[in-house]
Amino acid sequence: MLLIIFMVMTPKNVPEISVRVPPESKKKRQQQNKENDNLVVGLDKQGALSLNGQPMNSKDELGDFIASRLQGRDKKVVFIDFDDDANYGGAVEILDLAKRNGAVVLGIMKKKDRPVPDTFPLPGT
Repeated sequence: MLLIIFMVMTPKNVPEISVRVPPESKKKRQQQNKENDNLVVGLDKQGALSLNGQPMNSKDELGDFIASRLQGRDKKVVFIDFDDDANYGGAVEILDLAKRNGAVVLGIMKKKDRPVPDTFPLPGT
């Protein structure tokens, strides 16, 4: 009986609201593609620099490329892929260069074929 009362009391016409969503702009799509494009800085044991596999002639050129590619991004992430035998001082300079040119997060890439050690060996052992 109560069910019948509720059915009679509910309105028969449910109001509708029509909404038009504007089409996605090309600029926004280009920005999303730009966001998905990762920046990977490389340094090999000879000291050669690269950005996404493209050789860089100098640290200044690398810094300019990083700054221009990070401009307008929400996530300012740069991945680092250094050779194991790369000069430590040069590697630190590149990390600092990326930070100075807008990187907020630096991600270190790991070689797929090498396991991550539980502990690092002490020098001389």
